[in-house]
Amino acid sequence: MTTTSTHHSINLAQVLESVGVEIKRVGDREITGKCPVHIRTVGRQDNSPSWSMNATTGLWICFSCGARGSLSSLLYELTGDSDSLGIQKMLVESSFEALKAPKVQQEEVYVDRDAFFGFARVPEALCASRNLDPELTHKHGVRWNKDRRAWAIPIMSPTGRLEGWQEKRLGSVLNYPNGVKKSKTLFGIERFKSKTAVLVESPLDVVRFAAIGTDAQALGTFGAYVSDEQLRLTLYVADKIVVAMDNDDAGVASSKKIYKALGTPRAGLLWWNYSNSNCKDIGDMEDEEIKVGLDTATVLPPWIT
Repeated sequence: MTTTSTHHSINLAQVLESVGVEIKRVGDREITGKCPVHIRTVGRQDNSPSWSMNATTGLWICFSCGARGSLSSLLYELTGDSDSLGIQKMLVESSFEALKAPKVQQEEVYVDRDAFFGFARVPEALCASRNLDPELTHKHGVRWNKDRRAWAIPIMSPTGRLEGWQEKRLGSVLNYPNGVKKSKTLFGIERFKSKTAVLVESPLDVVRFAAIGTDAQALGTFGAYVSDEQLRLTLYVADKIVVAMDNDDAGVASSKKIYKALGTPRAGLLWWNYSNSNCKDIGDMEDEEIKVGLDTATVLPPWIT
């Protein structure tokens, strides 16, 4: 009997083949083949399969040339599509096919995708109240639950599959469905294609950061708690990491955990400079304050003198 994970791997492999990746083997957890970026990295084709992608996370590595990245960064490189919307649609559809398949064991919680996609576009006045660009808010998949008057923030897997959503309203944060594991992903990971990741708490801060127009991209942890899996994902997809957790007691505690547990990014680890602002987080800052905070990020954490 074919498992759901096998069907997901097969469908993901079909998506990869559609953009030119030469697949050699498809397993439950791993897809292997010829490195699609080998010629750019070392100047020649990959004649012996040395490339591998994790079918669950979408993270990939070539053990020959050393290239690595996320599914979204690979799709961007191979298609030139900054959003890869058509590819992401194929991935969502592949998830539906996997759900239809016979299962040995049902490991996934049920996600009411129709309910989420039925939520309204966030009203422009609400975007303005958080200093968010309405188009960027929509592109990042953030929606508005009119009935509960709550922000509906998608929880996406690294491969671009909707796992659930987080609803935020004044004084309340609820995750749907029960059991969704937001600690296994990061907000924005499915569209990440930069070399520099700015690690923030709030998904809305990811949207806010996107408006300033730098090469860096923000990733959100869905709160002050940062899991080991989130750190591993960030370390894997980014060459440089700038830690920009909130400028409060919870954010400092989280930053201290990151300092001990993260490891060493390939191009360095920096810490956000809040000294030019009295703001609690990036979402409260003006564009120029965000740019200064990024440009003046420090090698040593601010609590170390």
